[in-house]
Amino acid sequence: MHADRDGHEKTGGGAAGSTLLSEANKDATASYTEGDPILQVRGLAKHYPLTQGILFKRQIGAVRAVDGVDFDLYAGETLGIVGESGCGKSTVAKMLVHLERPTAGAIRYKGEDISKLSGRALKAVRRNIQMVFQDPYTSLNPR
Repeated sequence: MHADRDGHEKTGGGAAGSTLLSEANKDATASYTEGDPILQVRGLAKHYPLTQGILFKRQIGAVRAVDGVDFDLYAGETLGIVGESGCGKSTVAKMLVHLERPTAGAIRYKGEDISKLSGRALKAVRRNIQMVFQDPYTSLNPR
């Protein structure tokens, strides 16, 4: 995971992403200030339902892919998620870039809850939160 490509809050004419984010959450009470975490995750969980039946499906349980993930990521830091196969690394990454919706928890980017974003505001956030895959030859810029 990588938060904010240059590690700094954008200002001036290049702040289109920040403006879109603020417009999307006008009711948000939190505000981002220098020194606060850029990315804050609290109580992140993803449970996949187990169902039974073909025509009339009913939930009989749930697979707990991720439970209780908490971390803060500050400007200039890089986060690496490491663990055994099947422990939820990819699921956490997908939730951080809003490809999966969390069952519970909060993901805040620069003080704003990204789970409520859509359209242009979500696209602006996705420019700053990206995944770097394990195979560096296919995922990193060759320059």
